[in-house]
Order: sequence, then C-alpha cells, then structure tokens
Amino acid sequence: MPWTMVLALAAALTGQSTSAQSPAPTAKAASAVKQAEAKTASPRPASAKPAAKGSPRAAKAAAKPGVKPADPAPVRVLTKEEMDRRRSSFLLPPGGQAADRYGEAIDWNEIPPWRQTSFFGLRARGQFFIYIIDGSGSMIDDNRFPRATIELRRSVMALRPPQKFEVIFFNEQSIPMPGGPIPRSADLESKNLLRSWLRLMDPGGGTDPLAAIKQALALRPDAVFLLSDGALPEGTVGAVGRANTHKIPIHCVDLAGGLGGDQLKQIATASGGNYASRAGPSAERP
Repeated sequence: MPWTMVLALAAALTGQSTSAQSPAPTAKAASAVKQAEAKTASPRPASAKPAAKGSPRAAKAAAKPGVKPADPAPVRVLTKEEMDRRRSSFLLPPGGQAADRYGEAIDWNEIPPWRQTSFFGLRARGQFFIYIIDGSGSMIDDNRFPRATIELRRSVMALRPPQKFEVIFFNEQSIPMPGGPIPRSADLESKNLLRSWLRLMDPGGGTDPLAAIKQALALRPDAVFLLSDGALPEGTVGAVGRANTHKIPIHCVDLAGGLGGDQLKQIATASGGNYASRAGPSAERP
C-alpha cells in the first residue's frame, strides 16, 4: 500500500475517534443555545389584545398566584320610572295606584301603617293629622253627627305612635279637645280622652269652620280632614286658601251632598287634597 493512502486512512481513523470521545456541551453552552432560540422565535402579533374583564381568560389569569383579580363592574341603581315600568299590574292594590298631592302615584301597600291614615275612605300620608268636624245644629239630621263621630273614632284608634292627632269641632266657633289645640300622641291616654270628650259633645249652632281651620293650619300637620254638611259663609274658600301658605292638603268630606259640596270641592282642590261625598244611610249611635 502506498504511504499516501496509509496517511489518509490514519487521519480518518484519528478524526472519528476524536468525535466519539468529545465531551457533552456544558450548562453555559446550553443556556446560550436557549437564548439564541428565544431570539429567533416569532414575536407576539401587534394586534393581540389583553383579555377583557369578565371573560374566561381573565378569570383564569386572576386565579393565578400573584395576579390581582379585576374589579367587578359597578351596580347601577334603577330610577323610579324604571322600577314602575318593571312592576307588574298584578302586584298593584285593587284599583291601581292613587295620586298624592304632587300628582305622583302612591302604592299604599308600600307605606307602613304608622305613616298613613284614612277618614271616610280618603287616605293621607304622614304622622300628624287634624280632624275638623262640623258640630252645627244641622248635623242632627239623618244621624250625621253619630256617623261622623263613629268614623272619627275608627280613624283615630287606628293611629299608632309615633303618629299624632288633634280633633277640633266647630259651629260658630272653634271647639278643640280639652287643653288644645295641640299635637297629641296616638297613645292610649289620648285616645281615652277623645272617647270621654265625644260623649259630652252635642251638635248645635251655625256653620263657620274658618277659625278651626286656621288653628289647624298653624300646627303644620301633614294633612287635615274637614267634614261638614252645609253651606259655608261667603268668602270662606278664599280665606282658607290665603291662610294655607304651606299648601297643607285639606281632604274634605260632605255628609249632606248639598250646597256646601261645591265649596268643599274648591277647598280640597286648591290645597291638593281630595273630596268625597258621603251623603248616605243613617247610622245609630253606638
């Protein structure tokens, strides 16, 4: 064999041996390889957006340790108009909703008992009510006076603390409860005083409620109930309107359905109150 071929064969055998015996790459070399691979990796597309709040991806990210969860979306309070639109008509009281002195609908089922009362079917909101009752001689006819006092007792007895009340009778003059006119707590003592006082009352005289109305309005009640059965003196409607500077609602009840009905309607309308005619069958004194 020529010596040149021997040298080539020896060189080949020497290279294979060197490759087979070369040591594994060091940790430093492996780290360099990884860094190179990271640089050559495809970058994140510019159009990619972070996960929206409330999405499954955001919830998954919030569950990871050290990731602050997203704040919940604020809760918006519904307006009164939106609540009224959502309310079913089947949930309203019989007859639907009444209107208060400002023309707003009232759902009486939502008003607690100690914030309302009624008198001859007329309802009012508040905690202080004054009853002005006709005590003139004409109230003897058709048992009107017993009818008025029966309903008066029923209405007052239904009141409860912290509600307050006052009762003022009138003929040609004002006749308040003993010690009045003052706001009285709707407690048992005041109610018993009313019962005892009503036993002493007998109708007589003429019909002039103006002094009693002025006394009532001066106490600034939430509402006034005015009951009468006859025509009022000329100029009473205008005088009541001028005295009612705070626009306290005066709910008027007509027990006779006579000449005084139109005057009572005008007083109720001007004050933001309601009117009711309760001329009807007589009632016996209990």
